[in-house]
Amino acid sequence: MTDENVRRRASDRRTGFDRRFAHHRRAVHFTPPWPEQRAQFLTRFLFWALGAAYFYYHAPFADSLPTPTAVAYVFVVYFVLTALFMVHAYRVPQAPARWRAAMWIDVAFVSFCVVADRGPTITPALLAYLAVILGNGMRYSMHFFREAVVATFIFGGGALFIRYADNVEGVNLATVFVLMFGAIVVLYSYSLMSRIESVKQRLENEGRIDALTGLLNRRALFEKAEVLFDNLARSGKTVAVLFADLNKFKAINDQLGHRAGDRVLVQIAQILGRSTRKADIAARYGGDEFVLVLPDTDLAKANVLAARLQRNINDWVVQQPLDLSISIGIGEAPRHGVDLTSVLENVDKAMYRGKLDPQHTGIRSVDDGNPNSMLH
Repeated sequence: MTDENVRRRASDRRTGFDRRFAHHRRAVHFTPPWPEQRAQFLTRFLFWALGAAYFYYHAPFADSLPTPTAVAYVFVVYFVLTALFMVHAYRVPQAPARWRAAMWIDVAFVSFCVVADRGPTITPALLAYLAVILGNGMRYSMHFFREAVVATFIFGGGALFIRYADNVEGVNLATVFVLMFGAIVVLYSYSLMSRIESVKQRLENEGRIDALTGLLNRRALFEKAEVLFDNLARSGKTVAVLFADLNKFKAINDQLGHRAGDRVLVQIAQILGRSTRKADIAARYGGDEFVLVLPDTDLAKANVLAARLQRNINDWVVQQPLDLSISIGIGEAPRHGVDLTSVLENVDKAMYRGKLDPQHTGIRSVDDGNPNSMLH
């Protein structure tokens, strides 16, 4: 295989890994921390209070539905749902299904307020649509932005049709201009956010991906792992951490050259990618060291993955042939640390103790204090 082919394969693999981890990058980057999500829920409650005060003190009702009693019921239901979502957000900050459900409920609630306000003037509820679009779309991702825009146009158009179906005289020049300006603001905001997001995503990809292997680099590893570890205390789940180190890799660089060493690292990265799940985090920690972070995984399951990795790498090494092997240390959070740094320290020590053991099988857990108690 020529060097050009190797470089082309490595470049293709980086593209593949970029696609593979695209979901994770979005999830992490667009997962606001609890204080920011709390501010969003408090804003919802503020709009709820303003809407309740508006309907209580000012908004006239037509003889047709919805009645004042129905409006009161809807306000109570929205308040309860928002409170439940807020409690869930405190426990599980990263929950796209909740983000989507809350957004659609926001749109439906605002649309109901537009219909319920049968006054002759322009309803202030129209301004709440902008808050829903900008608050949900700009906080999470362009995907949510698009969804919020579509939902607003569909629900908002239906609400305005119902509101003015029997009150055509209420549609005046001011109403038309307010709707036009609102639509222009939404479309302009979407265009601007799309451009900003495109540039930001490109810069993030360049700064988060290891150029040689296509895996995440160390900085991206800690950023993504931070979200998982922050959720441990609330979720009660476990996260397994694998620290893999290539044995005799320096000899390959010294004897065959750094290009051969680079080809080895690229191949190891590919094996890691094929052996892990979409939810797992794979990164090049530095040099010939790799780290896997496995959410919702205990030591037993992590050991199964470690054994599979070892077999796959050994099979590839035999085909080359190369004098190369891999040592893997395994830890589990929160038992072996409350953050990635502390878990890695314990895992690294366990792996080092295993290398000193003449009967070392290449896989060692932090819990393996007895040299004869090796994972197989």
